[in-house]
Amino acid sequence: MPILAPATTARPAQLAAQLATRAVHALLAEVRLTPKPGLVDAASNGCHHDLTLALMEASAEALFDTFFEMSLVAWHTRPSQRLREQLAAIGRDGEHHMLQVTDGVNTHKGAIWTLGLLVAATASLATPAPPPQHVLATAGAIARFEDRALPPAAQLTNGQRAQRSYGIRSAREEAQADFPALRDVALPAWETYATSDATTQQLNVLLALMATVDDTCLLHRSSLPVLREVQRRAGALLAAGGVGSARGPAYLAQLDAYLTRHWLSPGGSADLLAATLFLQQPAFYS
Repeated sequence: MPILAPATTARPAQLAAQLATRAVHALLAEVRLTPKPGLVDAASNGCHHDLTLALMEASAEALFDTFFEMSLVAWHTRPSQRLREQLAAIGRDGEHHMLQVTDGVNTHKGAIWTLGLLVAATASLATPAPPPQHVLATAGAIARFEDRALPPAAQLTNGQRAQRSYGIRSAREEAQADFPALRDVALPAWETYATSDATTQQLNVLLALMATVDDTCLLHRSSLPVLREVQRRAGALLAAGGVGSARGPAYLAQLDAYLTRHWLSPGGSADLLAATLFLQQPAFYS
């Protein structure tokens, strides 16, 4: 884990506001990215009866205070049991507020976990533009502490139930391993498609995640063979040149049609795309 650098001249509240803004902007950029296969975007509600672009935008904006508070408690603070449980409590309050705004619809529960850790890790480092790898390592160090207020098994999320049923890596285990999906898949893909326009680059990063991540949002609605087929199709699209290739748009439409036919939404990959966008935003220090 990186050693904490000396604090900068930026005040904690200023940093917290900047990080919270970055996190909200990342969520808004993800949901507005169009066209995404199976997901809510500016063109459709994807494979969702209860989600709309406006609802997702309202949910993202409502989480500003959550990310702000996480940044404040983590400012220049080493990962610890106390910090882990402070962040968990803030996250649960944020989830409650999110559900109030969305009238009970789960819009960003997974994103609160992932982005919350990344926001806290960046505040913990308290150094100008920390490298993404340092942020991921610090987030992993935080996640490896136990949250002694975890809900009982009777209150498991759909993703946790899918994880236990199929024995795949959970979102918690992903974080504890320093987010290998971000470190080894999303960030390299971001660099691979850096010369593309922003929409093409981000869609290809999403496809790279869909091709490799054991997405519990997909598993909850389907089965392991269906998940593997989605991964195969996303990988095949990238192998054919990705969204920016001549046949890319047609292949993307076919992938969307497959997801729609089976009513599947790669929400876990979407959360990781938002996390990638957070990590790749410009430095927030002057």
